[in-house]
Amino acid sequence: MSLYDKRLEADLLAIRSRLRMIVESVEDNLRHGVQSVLSLDRRLANETVIKDRAVNRAIRDLDHLCHLFVARHLPGGSHLRYVSAVLRLAVALERTGDYAVTICRVARQMESELPETVRHNIGMMGEQAGKALGASMAAFLDGDPDLARVARGIASQTAAIYPYSFEVLTSAAESDPQRVRDLFGALLVFRLLQRAAEQADNATEMTLFAVTGQRKERKRFRILFLDGDHAVTSKLAEVAAAASYPQAGRFGSAGMNPVDEFDPKLLEFLRRRGILLPTDDEPLSFDDALDVARHYHVVVGIGVDPSEHFDVPYRSAALQWDLEESGINADSEAELVYRELMDRIRDLMTTLGVRDDE
Repeated sequence: MSLYDKRLEADLLAIRSRLRMIVESVEDNLRHGVQSVLSLDRRLANETVIKDRAVNRAIRDLDHLCHLFVARHLPGGSHLRYVSAVLRLAVALERTGDYAVTICRVARQMESELPETVRHNIGMMGEQAGKALGASMAAFLDGDPDLARVARGIASQTAAIYPYSFEVLTSAAESDPQRVRDLFGALLVFRLLQRAAEQADNATEMTLFAVTGQRKERKRFRILFLDGDHAVTSKLAEVAAAASYPQAGRFGSAGMNPVDEFDPKLLEFLRRRGILLPTDDEPLSFDDALDVARHYHVVVGIGVDPSEHFDVPYRSAALQWDLEESGINADSEAELVYRELMDRIRDLMTTLGVRDDE
């Protein structure tokens, strides 16, 4: 190994060592923050807040080492990807450290022990967030893309707990209104733990980027179009979106009270455009379209308000389109309905950040 290569490896080792030290400190602070909430340990909370200052100082030193490495070696390829990933990880770690500090500040303000159900869920979510953070950072430090994918799964499990926190907190508030102030603090703790898991998920992306050069895939959306009877409009919207944005996601359609068969007007319009529906495709009810395993990112009601017919999941959005505003009604030609729907679909995709070539 040449002298230059030895110097380069020594500088990389220094960066890796500093990063490992920061990771360990942030993991400890996050764990101690959760512990201080569960046990109302104000002393531990104050100690953790103070320790975060050393973490911030270490992160500034890490940034300096990375910039020195770039200036000294003018790296390319895998070395440049690695240093770039470390710089982005430093931001994620600093934010996670801030989440731990805020959790500790919540603990210092709590006046009484939280209900057992709330404590259980905070403990469970804190444990999962800690596992996700630890696994994602270990994957980066070891250059292990397989472990990064495992960490991503743990982070997803952590995020899945968050929506249930509202039910737990609401139930606790109803049973003991005197605790509302502390329960608001618990809500913030839940949110910060979810954010910590999201930062862990970001770290897995950095591992895959640094080790394999693989960039994060563009987000694919699940969108459901809903109308009254699923005879024409919502199905036409599904077909239009799928044909115009085939790489943007998965599209579906349904009706509140579906008819037995699609309107011949729809089938004739699709035939003229060379589009044939699958032989087993038939009108679908809203209840049957709802996927309990995965949420829709957007549910678009065409002439109906989706939020009046189901509890919109935390991670979903419900929109309502009124085509009558544009002069479209039940007697309008399919071509006119199609054009109006395409205008609105383009606006929706632009809002979602989808390009026309996707």
